Amino acid sequence: MPFYDFYLNRPAGKLAVFQEKYLLPNLLKNANIREGSKVLEIGVGRGALAGFVKNLGADYTGIEANEILCEHLNEHGIKCLTATVPPFPSELEKGSFDLVIMCHIFEHFKDWQEALKVLGEIRTLLKSGNSELSNTESSGRLLLFHPDFLDWGADYFDGDYSHSLILTRNRIDNLVQDSGFTIIHRDGFRSFFHRIKPLTWILARLMNCIFGALLAITGNRKFFKPKIAFKLNLLTICEKK
Repeated sequence: MPFYDFYLNRPAGKLAVFQEKYLLPNLLKNANIREGSKVLEIGVGRGALAGFVKNLGADYTGIEANEILCEHLNEHGIKCLTATVPPFPSELEKGSFDLVIMCHIFEHFKDWQEALKVLGEIRTLLKSGNSELSNTESSGRLLLFHPDFLDWGADYFDGDYSHSLILTRNRIDNLVQDSGFTIIHRDGFRSFFHRIKPLTWILARLMNCIFGALLAITGNRKFFKPKIAFKLNLLTICEKK
């Protein structure tokens, strides 16, 4: 069954390219990625995050549901497994990863039960501190990027047909804590505005309103992506207990 085939021919916008270049380094400072770190990303997409992580010297593995995207990534030297999670591919070694990343993937799970199941499986894949597979005293970490439903409103579902699980800061906190993780860092961003301050919050809301008005007046969907680009996205980094 086709899944996300429409995404193959949708070019990355200029804002997305800007985010990859300038925003990612700031957002990932607390992810503790070092030379040789074993990193698993669920939902690789075009591989922008994969390329950044590999450039840091990490041992990277990705999981991607779209077979064509996955094949393309493997051809460009990015190790990628074709799978729809859950379940996780059986070739992934339990207790072997330093970091698991989900960037705008968590909202695609169908409900909180499935979310808890995925978090439980991720926990088994992460290293435990002082284990035989761990070369540090710290446990493996989980990094989550996701939209904030309280800010996105109806655009949360209009932006992607497979968005199902409603996510907010509080709901994420509860889910990860119930799954055996300790939250060590929280962050937020709107497009390229990082760590929302009063002035940048006003500018982001203004841009959102401008593109929203253009979309409403013209009916042209080209204004939808820049409109939602200025919605609030949240970052949570947590560590396996």
